[in-house]
Amino acid sequence: MSLVDLHAALDAELAATPEFYDFKVLRTQRDGELWRVWLEPGYVYADGQRPGQASAQALLDDSLDGASAWWGAPVKGGASVLAVLPEDDQLVLHRASTAPPGPDFLIRLYPTRFLHAVRDAWADRAWAERALAALPDLARPQVLDDGPALTGQPFRWLRPAQRAALQLVRHSSAFLWGPPGTGKTTLLGVMLAEYLDRRPDARVLLLSTTNHAVDLATVAVDKALHKGRRDWWRGAVQRLGTRFDAAAYAGREHLIPTDDHDLIGRLARAEAARPSSRDAAALKVWSDRLAKLRDELRAASLQVLRSCRLASMTTTRAAFTLGTLRELATIDDEPPFDLIVFDEASQVSLAQALVLMPLGRARLFAGDPQQLSPVLRSSDRDARRWLGRSAFAEKPVAGPSVALLDEQSRMAAPIGDLVSQLFYDGALRVATDALASPSWQAARRRTLGAVDADTHVFVHQLQTDGAWSAAARGPVRIESADAIAGTVAAALASGDWQSHELIVLTPFRAQRALIRQRLHALGVPDDVKVSTVHRAQGSEAPVVLFDPVDGSQPFLQTEEAGRLVNVALSRAQAKLVLYLSPTDAANPLLAPIVQRLRLAGDQREALPLLELARQPEFPANALGRRVMAGRHTGEVSRVSTDGRQFWMVNERSGAEQLIDAEFWRDRARG
Repeated sequence: MSLVDLHAALDAELAATPEFYDFKVLRTQRDGELWRVWLEPGYVYADGQRPGQASAQALLDDSLDGASAWWGAPVKGGASVLAVLPEDDQLVLHRASTAPPGPDFLIRLYPTRFLHAVRDAWADRAWAERALAALPDLARPQVLDDGPALTGQPFRWLRPAQRAALQLVRHSSAFLWGPPGTGKTTLLGVMLAEYLDRRPDARVLLLSTTNHAVDLATVAVDKALHKGRRDWWRGAVQRLGTRFDAAAYAGREHLIPTDDHDLIGRLARAEAARPSSRDAAALKVWSDRLAKLRDELRAASLQVLRSCRLASMTTTRAAFTLGTLRELATIDDEPPFDLIVFDEASQVSLAQALVLMPLGRARLFAGDPQQLSPVLRSSDRDARRWLGRSAFAEKPVAGPSVALLDEQSRMAAPIGDLVSQLFYDGALRVATDALASPSWQAARRRTLGAVDADTHVFVHQLQTDGAWSAAARGPVRIESADAIAGTVAAALASGDWQSHELIVLTPFRAQRALIRQRLHALGVPDDVKVSTVHRAQGSEAPVVLFDPVDGSQPFLQTEEAGRLVNVALSRAQAKLVLYLSPTDAANPLLAPIVQRLRLAGDQREALPLLELARQPEFPANALGRRVMAGRHTGEVSRVSTDGRQFWMVNERSGAEQLIDAEFWRDRARG
């Protein structure tokens, strides 16, 4: 691997990532100082792509908040995107230099492109060589013996795997593998709190992929310092950046670099008072107020980098401010930080992680490679190698630098076992302390309509498949949208469930919009979360309603889709309801779920395959029967026409296993 390959990967991904998107205007309306622009639903062109390509569709969502808008006719002008209303195909613009264009004209949006910052970092030859030289350390990390071991004191509640994971900081590169519900963020808080205390001269850079994730990790450190009776270090932890959730820092204002601690309270109150995007005038006032408060914070942020002991920020901000971070080194060519922590590291591309790695003497990657991977647009081989994979792809298979957290306390046992068997080779189990808790058990035994308290995974059978809708710019299915809306409305009307206890997930934005419309038509409040799965990682709720929409979609048969399904299923605490048609049930990612439920509780005697193999009609005599093949038990589903092979549906994983009939005949003869 060379710098040439890496630069080629970045160029390929930048070429595949549109610099702008052109939308056709339906109509424009002035709203005080703002402008509302309605867009033609089926007309979205991406820079460098042919009109009508699927990758240019379904683009309009709230990720474009803050994008720059430009138009060249009838009068050239520009503006900032204050808000996006995807369901209405509408933009709300402010600070417009001229009136936006009218019907049939184009408006161009330029989203932020952080990949430019990564490319610029790799363009520095000396720094790039240091970054690339760090690559072998991921697979073959070194032991660092220059600091005291962490013990986890006084946190006696740490589980065995969590306590063992504390020793990861003794390695030059280490991996904390935290499947859903295993307490990864809480453990990170404990680990970093003790690290700061036992190594009083050490400095830490804590990074994560989103502002929300940075907030969670930063607050976890502060909580652990307080609960571990190490309050004297709490002021040395600083959350940099201005896009934080101010409400998360109520009572923790010391984490924000400003002398005006009341500023955090004012910011939190302002954020909580966000008006509806449909009230354009109120939204403008709110946005200006928020921007002014954040500007007051921005000036103070970088001044604290030299004095704080733990700085936290997003990986994007770290890429944009790499030059400043490098200047923190007190000795030339020495890393300015003793430890860099990449939280949610499975979503950080290898190229981005590597270019930040020289900032730290040791690196810890915390995340789950079985959940969402870095977003990649290019199909180029180098781009897949450097940008489509994370540092987890380079980790050792096993060893002291890798720790798997194997106890979860989120999902009821049947949901957890489903996730464990499908995605973690059966290694994930319900935590002992959770199973022993009556309140934990009771919270997961609740009735949802016709789904009784003891049923945790339920398939709502549908008659129709989803289909692509040009108007909606994506796959939609009316039957499942109506069924979900009815379930949610009935649950809320019963009084047994609250809005925040229900999450609706789907892979496709078009279906998300349709479900929201159906919920609104039934009077369901807007605070019921309806989300694409990509935006759901990090969330959880007692009830998850999952709609794959169209199991025949090629995307839903990919490796990345498997990670997406894992995220969807593992958000559920008590109830997981899947809306599946026969086509969905045949999807290779979803079929095992259906098969597991079908075979659950099968009381038929499991016949030893060895006995059946002694009979002349083998393997035809095994078809449809429950059998035992070594450690595996399941139902024989089909036999090849030549009788050489057959397939067994494993009743634990739900997956089909290919079995060699001649192997068993030989064993029977021998």
